[in-house]
Amino acid sequence: MPAATDQRPDQLSPWQAQAMSVPESMDLFLGGGRGPGKTYTLAAMFLRHAEQHGPRARCLVVRKSFPGLQDIEAEFLEYFTAVYGSALRHDGQKHRFTLPGGATIQLDQLEREPDFQKYQGKSFSHIAVDESGQYASPVLVDRLRSSLRAPVGVPVRFFILANPGGQGHHWLVRRYAQRASWKPYVCPATGADFVTISATYRDNEFIDRDKYAKNLMAACATDPELAKAWLDGDWSVLRGAYFSNVIDEHRNMVEPWPKLPPRRGYDPYDDVEPWHTYLAHDFGSAAPSVTYLCAESPGAEWEGFFYPRGSIVLVAEEATVHPDDDNQGLGLTVPDQASRILSMCKRWECDPRGVADDAIFNKTGSQSGSIGDEFRRAGVSFSRAKKGARISGWQVMRRLLSDAGQPDKPGLYISRSCRYWWQTVPSLPRDHRNPEDVDSTAPDHAADACRYALTREKWATSIKVQFPN
Repeated sequence: MPAATDQRPDQLSPWQAQAMSVPESMDLFLGGGRGPGKTYTLAAMFLRHAEQHGPRARCLVVRKSFPGLQDIEAEFLEYFTAVYGSALRHDGQKHRFTLPGGATIQLDQLEREPDFQKYQGKSFSHIAVDESGQYASPVLVDRLRSSLRAPVGVPVRFFILANPGGQGHHWLVRRYAQRASWKPYVCPATGADFVTISATYRDNEFIDRDKYAKNLMAACATDPELAKAWLDGDWSVLRGAYFSNVIDEHRNMVEPWPKLPPRRGYDPYDDVEPWHTYLAHDFGSAAPSVTYLCAESPGAEWEGFFYPRGSIVLVAEEATVHPDDDNQGLGLTVPDQASRILSMCKRWECDPRGVADDAIFNKTGSQSGSIGDEFRRAGVSFSRAKKGARISGWQVMRRLLSDAGQPDKPGLYISRSCRYWWQTVPSLPRDHRNPEDVDSTAPDHAADACRYALTREKWATSIKVQFPN
C-alpha cells in the first residue's frame, strides 16, 4: 500500500538519514511496518551509489511478479525524474533506468527456479529484494547473491525489504526481523554482515499519517493482528493469520514428557481405559517429512496435568527439514526416514504404526509399489489418514487448539520439544484466494501431519511397549 508523499529527493526523515549513514559494507534489512518510506530510501541509496561510481554502478530490484513492480517503478520514475529531468532515460518495456552518468537500475521478476537463469552470468553491484515476505523460502533470495559482484573499488550490497506477514514471515523473523535495530550482526545463513532497520509510518513526516493509519486499519478489518503488525512493525505480534486467535503457548504448550503413560487397562477388573498412541506422518523428500508420536487421553492425569477425554498430545517429533529453510527437506529415502521413525519409537517404547497422507498409498508403477509399501517393508506401518477436506480438518484443529486448557473439553497440546511445529504452525498465513484455508505454499508440513492426527479414523489401539530384558 504505497503512501502519497510530498517528499522531495533532497529531503530525508531522521531514520532515513540514519540509514544512509550505515557503512556500504553492511547489507540492510529494511523491515518494520508499512509506510515509513522504504522504497524512497532505497532510491536514495541507489542515487548515491550511482553518483559515486558512474557506469560501474549496476543496480537490480526484484519482486516475485511483474505487476508487483509497477508501484516501485512508478516511485523510481518520479524520484529520478525530479533529480535528472529529461536527462534520465527510462525504458518501460525493459523496466530499466539509465542515469546520466551511465549507471543502470534494472527492475525484474523472480518467481520460481527457471526465472533465475536470466541472472546467471550477470553482475550487479547493488541488489534489492522488495516484498521479500512473498517468498515462502529464502532459496531464490539467497541465490541472487551469486550475481552480486563488481569491479575492484565498487562496494557491493544486498538489500532485503519486507513487512510482517506473508509466506516468508517465518524465515525473515528467524534471520533478520527480531534483531536489534541499528546493531551490526552476521547473518547465520549467508555469513553476510547485516544491519536491521525498523521503522513505521509514524517515522514518515512526509505523509498524512492519520489517514494512512486509517487506510491500513480498513485493509485489515478482519485481521486485527495483521493490522497491528503493519502499523507497529512488530514481527512478534503476527503469530499467524490462520491460527492467531486459537494458539496460546500457555494453554497449548506442554513440557516434554520423560516417558509415555504406563500400560493400563489390561486387567479385566481394571475399568481405567489406557492411553492410545499412534504416529501421524506427512511425507516429503524434497519437501520436509514430518512424523508425530501422538497420545490420546482416556480422561486422565499425566505429569501433573489432567487431559480431558479425547485430548491429543503431540509428544515427540521427527522432522527432516533443512536447517535454514522450513520448506525444504533433506532428500532422504523412505528407508532412511523409516530408520529415523523406528529410532523414535524405540526411544519411546511404542509401536511404529499410525496414519499418513493418503497420497503415499498411490501406486508408483515401479516394483517397489507405493511409498506406503516401502515404509511397511522397512518396519513402519501406516494406514490412510482419510484426511477428507483440508478446510474441515483445519476447523477441527482450530477447535481443539482453542479448547485446550478447559477441564471438560478435549484439546490439542504440543510438547515444547516439537520444535518444527512451534517454528512453523503459529505463523502460517491464510490463502489469500481462500481465507478459510492455509496457504499451501507456506511451510504447512507440520500442520498437515497434525491435521492427519486429529481427523484419522480411530481404532482400538493402546500402548504396547516392549520393555528391555
